[in-house]
Amino acid sequence: MIDVHDSLAILRRAAGDGTVTISASEPASAEAVANRETGLEPHFGSVSWTAPPSYRAFLAEHNALSCGRETDGGSAEFTVVDDKAIAELNADLVHLPEHVGRGDGRWLSTNHLVGFAVDGGNEAVWCFDVTQPDAEGEYPVYYHHQDAQEGLARYVDGGDWEFADEARPDYSSFAAWLGAMSAAFTARRPPSWFQDLGAPFLRFHNAAR
Repeated sequence: MIDVHDSLAILRRAAGDGTVTISASEPASAEAVANRETGLEPHFGSVSWTAPPSYRAFLAEHNALSCGRETDGGSAEFTVVDDKAIAELNADLVHLPEHVGRGDGRWLSTNHLVGFAVDGGNEAVWCFDVTQPDAEGEYPVYYHHQDAQEGLARYVDGGDWEFADEARPDYSSFAAWLGAMSAAFTARRPPSWFQDLGAPFLRFHNAAR
């Protein structure tokens, strides 16, 4: 699997030849990393997580980064948000209010998710599932959209997924996600999903992992 530094190098080369545009900040400070881990305020309950290793590798280079590309068929953009934006992103687009359900008497929660990046239209969010760390401390990554017909919620009682088929992650880690984005945004011909980035129906199960 390509690592974070290689993915960033690919994006920088593509920016140099005009394929993409990137806007990137300075490295994240220790305080900025801590803000991400402690600053989330879900509408009920709490979220406990630690920034995973490959995400920390990214933060060692940039506190935030945006990448965009224009093609004949349209445009696409993604932004890895900074430590000041991450709490608002999760409160607005990821974490459900308390007492949300489908009328069956069971309440739903998305407090297992932590969004770290958003599409250019501020509609879709890439999220870690912070309840599923692997042996290296990496979290799987999911594409989340609050208007998706079958979402990523879990039941508060028991923690099982509302839609079991959605439990399969889109990417195995932040590094895998960033590698896929760098490949897609710099490809001679972007993948078929490129123009639909931000749509609620997208999933990336068949993407390179």
